Amino acid sequence: MKGNRNNLAWFLSVCLVSGTIGPAAFGEESDNPALKKGDELYARMKLKEAIEQFREAVRLQPDNAKAHQKLGAALASSEDYDTAILEEQTAIRLDPKYFLPHVILGQVYANQGKFDQGLAEFKQAVELKPTSFRAHLDLGFALTHLGKFDEAIDAYKKAAEISPQDATPHLNLGVIYSQKQDYAQAIKEEQKALELNKDVVEAHINLGNVYADTNEPDKAIAEFKEALRIAPMHPNAHSGLGWMLEKQGDYKGAIAEQRKALKVQPGFAPARRRLAVALAASGDPKGAEEVFKDTLKISPRDVTARVEYAQFLEKQGQMTEASTEYKKALEINPQAKIAQDALDKLSKSGTK
Repeated sequence: MKGNRNNLAWFLSVCLVSGTIGPAAFGEESDNPALKKGDELYARMKLKEAIEQFREAVRLQPDNAKAHQKLGAALASSEDYDTAILEEQTAIRLDPKYFLPHVILGQVYANQGKFDQGLAEFKQAVELKPTSFRAHLDLGFALTHLGKFDEAIDAYKKAAEISPQDATPHLNLGVIYSQKQDYAQAIKEEQKALELNKDVVEAHINLGNVYADTNEPDKAIAEFKEALRIAPMHPNAHSGLGWMLEKQGDYKGAIAEQRKALKVQPGFAPARRRLAVALAASGDPKGAEEVFKDTLKISPRDVTARVEYAQFLEKQGQMTEASTEYKKALEINPQAKIAQDALDKLSKSGTK
């Protein structure tokens, strides 16, 4: 089964950008001291206080697009998405040529899983400011999640042109090329990311996933261990290492690594399902089934977990139950070939 394919670097959940783009659309910042105070508080992630200052900035200058944009960004960081959307839409109405509110709106929509709406906003941001690194990076992110890989590649390449010293576009290009099974190019992009920033932990994790997919477990283990050297508590790195240890028959080590990953991030589905696989391989079917059921309770649409649970059930001789899980996997993703092939095989053996 493929590794975790969500290791794209993005700023969405951390820093919905707040106003480092110059003078306000209406009036200078010096005319509105609340904006400066809000910026200082936002930089320290004191969101409640920052929101209060940005609200004051809006009160002082209700027609200031920048004030509304910053307020929307701070509200979005506080996950008050509905109000954030209204503030960004107000900023756009006040200054239709202002690109940044479209970026924030796109990020909010993406956080809500509305990637089509997010994509439209990112495209508008790029049209308004073709030299924006952020807009191109976020555009590539949305395109990737919508499976438009070739367009995403173009967006990330443009971002790399705009900011050639930033590792992020290469990091994300490596993920896309891996999804396209162009592993040589994926490795090249991740290595370029490391040339630009030797401590970017995600590049090592992505390389570990690539080497896992190309059946080179020793190289994968080396990358996951390097990731842990940089970030000792990184759940993806612990889970990836455990994944490879299980492949090499070190079930005790595999179980330990998955438990470490889950201690850091209890809801991390790849670690949970990999723990179930390792428990089964170690001769603990009862423990494995319990963890599989927990995984599917937390992530009911995890196709990989459904398939691996079905494979486990097959090995336990529970063919009817296995067939049911394969069918559920196909309901979620009709293109899941491994589930379809397994279901066909069961059907031929007389299990429906």
